Amino acid sequence: MHRGIMSRSPRTHGDYPCWKCAWTLLFSLLVFALPAAHSPSAAADAKKKKATREICITFDELPVAGSFGEVDRSKVTADLLAALKKHEVNAAGFVVGKNIDGHYDLLGAWLNDGHLLGSLTNSHQDLHLLAAASFIRDLAAGHAALEPMLEGFGQDFRYFRYPFLHYGNTVEAKREVRRHLAANDIVVAHATVVLEDYLYNLTMEKLGDEIDSADYFNLRDDYLGHVLDQVHHAEAEATEVLKRPCRQILLLRANLLNAEFLDDILTLLEQQDYRFISLDHALEDELYTAPEAYFGARGVGYIEMIRDSDLDLLPAE
Repeated sequence: MHRGIMSRSPRTHGDYPCWKCAWTLLFSLLVFALPAAHSPSAAADAKKKKATREICITFDELPVAGSFGEVDRSKVTADLLAALKKHEVNAAGFVVGKNIDGHYDLLGAWLNDGHLLGSLTNSHQDLHLLAAASFIRDLAAGHAALEPMLEGFGQDFRYFRYPFLHYGNTVEAKREVRRHLAANDIVVAHATVVLEDYLYNLTMEKLGDEIDSADYFNLRDDYLGHVLDQVHHAEAEATEVLKRPCRQILLLRANLLNAEFLDDILTLLEQQDYRFISLDHALEDELYTAPEAYFGARGVGYIEMIRDSDLDLLPAE
């Protein structure tokens, strides 16, 4: 049976929701209730003026992330874009080149709504598992696949994100890829807030079509708690490493889970006094031009890469 995003209320027990469902619904109303205002626009303006932190919203694995089941790609895209529009977010998405064919309309919808697109290589391969020359060929193929759309829509700059946030596990690999990016004027889109949303997405897919309300709201609340934990973690790292706040960059995947809960995520961030900023603006933070010499196996946020860099391989100050 086709598995799409829920377009109806979750299944309840009998004629009335079970006590757990009712409690979860009440909890949700308390957590996500917005402050009263004279009008929706007045409330939005008040939030923007109050916001003291900045965060950029980005998505990996466009057009739509891979899945173990069937996913309505058009609906995932439409729901993501609707949430971004509702919260007036200028986002950036990173495209797997081999998946572009047959989905030009989905990517065009992102560009039509004013969002930036960049490359995630052609086949989403891991630099840590490839020779640098092979990775560079895949990187170049990904940009070539996306270029006609970017040129057609008049996007000025070219962006790239390392798959799995793996920047290279040897000095030579890092240097070779960096030289290619610099020679082709390609801007690296780092990330500071890194989620394990792919794990929560697996749970989402396992819920099936007839979603129990308790399971649904438990998943939502667990996931939003994870998002908040990772945001707080990134802010603590900025205080520890940079000794100041920074312009954060959140990495999400363009999957079923985020299509379902993006509105909740953005509401939660607004309640944490965040203002949504573009990728261009975020990358103007001096953080993103700071050198790093991180060779760990895990893909981590850029602040953590700086913190855990090999000091012997960093340039002298």
